[in-house]
Amino acid sequence: MTQYKKKITVPEGVLEQKLEDEIVFLNMNTQYYHGLDEVGTRILSLLKEHGDVDATVSALLSEFDVEESVLRKDIDDMIEKLRERGLIVVDE
Repeated sequence: MTQYKKKITVPEGVLEQKLEDEIVFLNMNTQYYHGLDEVGTRILSLLKEHGDVDATVSALLSEFDVEESVLRKDIDDMIEKLRERGLIVVDE
């Protein structure tokens, strides 16, 4: 089980806009556009709020019917994908 804190921020040059229950990112430097669905938006919101994967997992386990190991992998994958694309910065 991974236990760590992460500070998630949106870097300068990246526009973030919430549209209803989704978030859309636009990296002005690369022109890369990416959208998060309702679940991804909820995950990102909790990560930014708590800065803690464990607290995010706990909150999401009470909201969704999903196995903890699957949820943790999905969160880690999402963080890595957004970081690789320059849409978020993660300070551990």
